[in-house]
Amino acid sequence: MNEDLDALRQRVSRLSLMIFDIDGTLTDGRIFWVPSSGWTQAYSVRDGMGIKRLQEAGVEVAAISGGDSLSAQMRMQSLGIKHVHFGSQDKVAHFERLLEQLKVDRGLCGYMGDEVVDLPLLRAVGFSAAPPEAPEEVRSAVHYVAHKPAGAGAAREVCEFILRHRKPAAV
Repeated sequence: MNEDLDALRQRVSRLSLMIFDIDGTLTDGRIFWVPSSGWTQAYSVRDGMGIKRLQEAGVEVAAISGGDSLSAQMRMQSLGIKHVHFGSQDKVAHFERLLEQLKVDRGLCGYMGDEVVDLPLLRAVGFSAAPPEAPEEVRSAVHYVAHKPAGAGAAREVCEFILRHRKPAAV
């Protein structure tokens, strides 16, 4: 699907909600076993800064993940992401509830995911993105494929693209 720059600019110009998958999008997809605390992942402070900048610009940020780990919970909390759904087997259902709760039109929402299980939600939003490691089936279905790797700048790149091309919300 990957669109030209003008079409992408139009898609993000009024974005008011950006949702991220966690494993394989905000992380590089690897998990590590730490004997004293269980499974953990590594997160990029640069991706976190991109998310914080989106929030400061008035874009609501949420996360919907099929996984659930203490490290992911703590990372979302540290970023001040209030709308987080872990262990989601039906991401579109969580998305629909979020739309209702926030009173946001789906066309003003974005989602960044990396796996085939993300395809229904990637197709349900006005702007979709994926990291470059996503399978071809996912990369070909989204509006924007990041150049930076997952967990190492992909989310920051998407955030900066949105910030560069988003029009300030009317007051």
